[in-house]
Amino acid sequence: MVGGDSTLYTIGTALHRARDLGLTVQVLVAGHWLEGAVTAVDGHGVVLTAGVVEQSVIRLEMVSAVRMVALAHPAAVGVPAAAEAG
Repeated sequence: MVGGDSTLYTIGTALHRARDLGLTVQVLVAGHWLEGAVTAVDGHGVVLTAGVVEQSVIRLEMVSAVRMVALAHPAAVGVPAAAEAG
């Protein structure tokens, strides 16, 4: 590893960051992509809200991947410079 800084990126980290920034995410659950804004997340699950009437409650252990729209510059979401290059 280059440098002395290290960060463990997890599904939970990505979901917390998306919630804090108000980003819409897609999560891969059992081969299906579900999309919504992260309205709640804890150590057990996540609540995604799509529109005004649809909510999904998903167990974190069922999430295989998280996709979110990247902002214009990684520093805007607190991504370390080393992670930008890698």
